[in-house]
Amino acid sequence: MIAAQSQPSLSRSEWQAVSIAFNDAAQCGCASAREPGPLRRLYGALTGNRPPRPLADQRLEAIRSFVCTTRRSRKPAEDLVPTLRGQGFSPAQVDALALLSL
Repeated sequence: MIAAQSQPSLSRSEWQAVSIAFNDAAQCGCASAREPGPLRRLYGALTGNRPPRPLADQRLEAIRSFVCTTRRSRKPAEDLVPTLRGQGFSPAQVDALALLSL
């Protein structure tokens, strides 16, 4: 049996970031910290469809980005794991987010 302290947990705001990522992935629009290119800007101007903007909190954005990318690619976004770890997430939390997102 796993001790309660070793189980990965997330705060309410972190769960909200997961929910936002699920919605973004379902709408084919993961937010990006990059500035949109000219074609993306033109498309947005013509259609009014704008890509989601990154979350203001870097910790929450790390979750959103990892979950959205993992969900869209159907494999863990290994290149984003260092960002999560840098934001203080444990390996167990990262694994749980990956499993939840698949």
